Amino acid sequence: MEITVRLYATLSEHNPEGRGNEAFTVRLPDQATVADLIEQLGIDIEDVKQVFIRHKARPFDHKLTDGDQVAIFPPVAGG
Repeated sequence: MEITVRLYATLSEHNPEGRGNEAFTVRLPDQATVADLIEQLGIDIEDVKQVFIRHKARPFDHKLTDGDQVAIFPPVAGG
């Protein structure tokens, strides 16, 4: 299956195309989960705070489907 991914803030360094937070396509096996995607991208799961799929928050065990649009965010700190 193919999904579209956007990585935000510090996670954007994991964009395999080297284009920051621009969207890119990832191929995954059927039945892959959000956790599988994060692992494939080389991101430590503890560095991820929130994942949105088609604009809805989803847990790491959520199964992805072909054509999903995924946005991954790290914890945010500010002051």
